[in-house]
Amino acid sequence: STQYSNQLSSPGGCLNQHLAKDNATLPNVLLIGVQKAGTSALSNWLKEVGGVCMSKVQPGEPSYYEKEAHYFDYFNTIGKKRKYDFDHSKIYARRFAHCCTGQSKTKSEILAMDATPATVLFPKSVRITFDSVDPTGELAKRAKFMIILREPISRELSFYNHYAYECRKKVQSAHMDTSGHNDTKSIKCSAKLWDSKMRRVKTFSEFMEDNTLINSRFAPEPDPLGRSSWRNMNRGLYADFLREWFELFDREQILVLSQEELVSDEGSFLNRVHSFLGLDSSIGNFHLKQVNAKDDGNKVKEVLCSDQEKLDQIFDPLNEDLYRLLEENSGPPMEQRPFQKFVKRNCTVEDG
Repeated sequence: STQYSNQLSSPGGCLNQHLAKDNATLPNVLLIGVQKAGTSALSNWLKEVGGVCMSKVQPGEPSYYEKEAHYFDYFNTIGKKRKYDFDHSKIYARRFAHCCTGQSKTKSEILAMDATPATVLFPKSVRITFDSVDPTGELAKRAKFMIILREPISRELSFYNHYAYECRKKVQSAHMDTSGHNDTKSIKCSAKLWDSKMRRVKTFSEFMEDNTLINSRFAPEPDPLGRSSWRNMNRGLYADFLREWFELFDREQILVLSQEELVSDEGSFLNRVHSFLGLDSSIGNFHLKQVNAKDDGNKVKEVLCSDQEKLDQIFDPLNEDLYRLLEENSGPPMEQRPFQKFVKRNCTVEDG
């Protein structure tokens, strides 16, 4: 392990352009996940309070592409041969070129961040992208990665609630058919959430049976240069993901954060972040703003105890594996040690 340094760029170099072919401007900070663990709140805080530069939204893209460039997961969903060569890496880099123009900061202080939470699935693709821009590997060594981990069952329920809410919105706004009822045939909801036979949003129990339980085994990242193949693997397999990242990047480049600490001790959580990124400690006086809090009255607050028992059988050993991994592979000095163990949420006893 190399000695930790919060230096992200050498003096005079914006986003390490002096290392990159054609002065390409890859982001020097990646918030790689996980989904529904606070990535939006943290990225907004870093942008608004920390002055961190974000991706430039391209014409026709939704506004959230400022936070999430969706470069790595894009090539894994279009069903084509993945291209992480230099020409495609330059397309990604152009999203951050604006970060190096019109800035009052010295060039070496500029931070540019991609906070796409699906990036956790693609460590090999990230490494290949950085090495295509700088084959010496030095650019990859200077990148910094953050990941927020959340108690897996809570994360799973939050994921369900988020997409069930979006699905219900689509149902409500569907075109009315001739009988005056919602035309659910035209609904385009995720198959994970939508029961096409019953034409309704699945319950959490159904979602769990159809998705969580069957995707609970580790699936290695496919060859980034081969045919695209999405990893049908639950995002709660934290230790398995992290091992892949630890093999490709120095452990001290990766800050592992706890969503439970974010909730219970926001100050300590933010201190770890600004210390890791070399930001002014005064920004810790500004609190995070809650985002993505959507509730139309149908939000599931607690899982059934029978469902939780099934999920515990999967996640309990995985969580213990995570604690061992982090204990045996210490990270940057500001990382929480030992990692805060997840606290299980309450469950609801099924009627009858």
